[in-house]
Amino acid sequence: MYCRKCGAENADHAKFCGKCGAELVQIPKESTQEEKSAEKKVEENLQKDFEAEETENFQEIEQERKQEAEQQETKRRKNFQIAAAVGISAVLIAGVTTGVYFGMKDKQEKTFQTKIAMADKYLEDMEYEKAEELYLESIKIDPKERKSYDKLAEIYTAQGKEKKAEAILKKAKENGAVAKGQEVPKKEAQSNEKPAAEPVPDEKPSPNSSSQEENKGEEEDKGEHTQDQDKIDDTKAVSLETYVDKVLVPKYGKCTAGTYESKYVKKDGEKKIVQPERLEKQKGVLASKLKDFDGDGEKELLVLMLKTGEEDKEKKDEKHNHVYLQMYEKKEKSIKLAAEYLALRNVMGNAETERQGIFLKESGGKIYICGSTANQYSLTARSHEYGMFAVDYDGTFREYASTKGLLTGEDHEKEITDISAKLEKIGLNATAKRMRGYSELWFEFDESGVEILAELTTTEQNGTEELSEFYETYDSSVLKPVQRKVTLKFDKKEIEAAAKRTEERLKKEQKKDEAYQKILDEYQEALLMGASEVQKDPEGYPNINPLLVFLTETDKGKTEIIYTMYDIDESGEKELLIGSRSNGGDERVVGVYCFDGVDAKNMFEDQTLAERSLLQIYENGTMYIYGSGGASYGNASFYRMDGEHTVIQTEQYTFDMEGHPEQPYYNDKEALSKEAFQKKLDSMGKTVSGLKWKTLSERITGEADPEAAKKAEEAKKKEEAKKAEEKKAQEEKAKKDEAAKKKAEEAKKKEAETENAGQSQEGIKTPENPIQQEEEQTPVYSDSEIQKKLEEYYAKGTEDAKGEEMTVLEQESTKSEYLVKVTTKVPGNETAEQVLYEVTVNKITGETVQKRVLTDGKTVTFLLWGN
Repeated sequence: MYCRKCGAENADHAKFCGKCGAELVQIPKESTQEEKSAEKKVEENLQKDFEAEETENFQEIEQERKQEAEQQETKRRKNFQIAAAVGISAVLIAGVTTGVYFGMKDKQEKTFQTKIAMADKYLEDMEYEKAEELYLESIKIDPKERKSYDKLAEIYTAQGKEKKAEAILKKAKENGAVAKGQEVPKKEAQSNEKPAAEPVPDEKPSPNSSSQEENKGEEEDKGEHTQDQDKIDDTKAVSLETYVDKVLVPKYGKCTAGTYESKYVKKDGEKKIVQPERLEKQKGVLASKLKDFDGDGEKELLVLMLKTGEEDKEKKDEKHNHVYLQMYEKKEKSIKLAAEYLALRNVMGNAETERQGIFLKESGGKIYICGSTANQYSLTARSHEYGMFAVDYDGTFREYASTKGLLTGEDHEKEITDISAKLEKIGLNATAKRMRGYSELWFEFDESGVEILAELTTTEQNGTEELSEFYETYDSSVLKPVQRKVTLKFDKKEIEAAAKRTEERLKKEQKKDEAYQKILDEYQEALLMGASEVQKDPEGYPNINPLLVFLTETDKGKTEIIYTMYDIDESGEKELLIGSRSNGGDERVVGVYCFDGVDAKNMFEDQTLAERSLLQIYENGTMYIYGSGGASYGNASFYRMDGEHTVIQTEQYTFDMEGHPEQPYYNDKEALSKEAFQKKLDSMGKTVSGLKWKTLSERITGEADPEAAKKAEEAKKKEEAKKAEEKKAQEEKAKKDEAAKKKAEEAKKKEAETENAGQSQEGIKTPENPIQQEEEQTPVYSDSEIQKKLEEYYAKGTEDAKGEEMTVLEQESTKSEYLVKVTTKVPGNETAEQVLYEVTVNKITGETVQKRVLTDGKTVTFLLWGN
């Protein structure tokens, strides 16, 4: 019987190898005819392969030798004519032939070593078929090298092909194969042909080994081994290379690469919460790697073990799938689990989208095992989970960087700062940069210089049609199942494809940032140019909320435009929120933009979200908008994102307090009182809070605006020009006021003189105060005349607004002045108006003073009857 480990021949009744002490597997001598035929066939095929290859090699060498000899003979006949020269040439030819032969042997040795190295790599990755093919090819090249036979025996044993393992070891003995450096002289080899029955003296006997006599006694006392005992012995005898397939897979199962589906089901006890079913049919060994992880010169076996249906420690009624890191080491003659680490939590569970994986990264002489989880819940309950780790191994798993479990929410500044700095030190720069830019704690699995062991993804498949139908009925059967993809082997094409996906994703993120920044730049430009310019050229500012610009200018110094980024539907892509903040108070959302893959898109382009609107975003992904048409009328709408860069209106109510005082909120399905509607809002859960708002001057990408200096200089010049214009207008007004005053005084004086000349001095008193005289003077223009003249004047339009958009409202009249307010339409809201000018008309002189209220208080003075 031959030892499967060292190939030495032992007595048929021996239990342990007399050379290496390894346990021997007893194979019954009385094999069936079928087994004998199979064994014989294996031996014959191997022999034919060896002989054919050896013949082929010899023929190749001989052919080259003959060709070289012929060439040398031709040369000899040409240059040498005497017999002595012929003899010398023959010697030279023999030397050249020998050189050619050994040159061929060197070439074969290089080919042999290459095939062995490749086969070892495949065996390390447990790709047995590829490894077997290369080991067989290496035997054809060098039948005397022992390693190829031993490795093949390991592969066959792991596959349960005991007969084939015996056959290959027997062939090694017949070919006289020995390990490199173990060759022995021919005489000594002949004397050692009969294997020793006892362990060699220099080797320390295994604790499980004993002499043949003791083995025989044990067999007599205990009889044959039971089946369970054989399993234990097999486990102890197996190598790290074969441990996964021989022990772990039969015991725990094995995950297979592929795409799987999970349908949506309702969560227990919840009517409107649905989630994908947790995947249970994949479990056991996910991936494995044989490598020297602790740098002690001996390889360890890393196993990624997927355990399904583990009970949640905090929520006892919930179960999850987790991936553990397990490290196995060979201790004496058995393999033991040396360490275990909980790596990935909540794998292929109830999230709509998942991206999880584990890879190896070598840096600074250490091997780091890295992995992360990114789960998004986006259909009926909006939330996300991030978790990442990087560990090395030194007898136990040591954390280098970790989130200490799964984190939720947005505020992870400390973790991002600490972990990204550590990742940069070991060369994971792409991940570190993205973490700081987007506040997301997960790895770029396609970083350069990493070896991916496993990647798990889950993707939602529903579009607008399915989601619209679902939100009407909350029937989970209308939804398409999520798709789960398990990727385990990463060949060159897959690695290139993954790298391409990462490159495309990064380009898309950059393009999204640029599109969002374009929106902010448009707002900045609108504020610099002024509201009146925006009103004149609305097509030049297609992405902004014009009313927001007007309000900001009207309430100058108190109201500012702000922005933030927030992932409303937890899809992994954040939306741009535009807001306003007055006097440092609470922020109001007045614009929502998403990226459609090409450009930024206003999600509520048909509505003006500003003074008369309210937008609330709930943590569950619902967006609520109330548009006011007055104190007693409006409409209330609920929206959700559909995953295709648009929104779906899930519900809509009309609010009519005058027509339906008892149940003012109603639609074609129901009518609700104020209290009932408030309960509906409360059922949505919490509104989003704690957002990190920024001013327009802060760039989205965190980089300096290349046009910032230029824009700042232009703004400064514009502000200076504006002040100069205001000063000039004030000076002109003062001059005109002074001139008007003098003119009025002269007119009053002249009128007084005329009246005094035609009347008796008795009972007549001349006013001593000129202003008193003006007030007592009879107006030249009546209120109705002034009102009509103003309407005609403003019907022509001004530099600030079109005539058809303006209305002159009668406000107040005194003996000497007529005061009105001129309003204009609110852009984007035809039902709303706001004051543009305050106008004062002198009834005696017709002088008109126009003050622009909406923006900067600019005043213009003119004679009404002169226009």
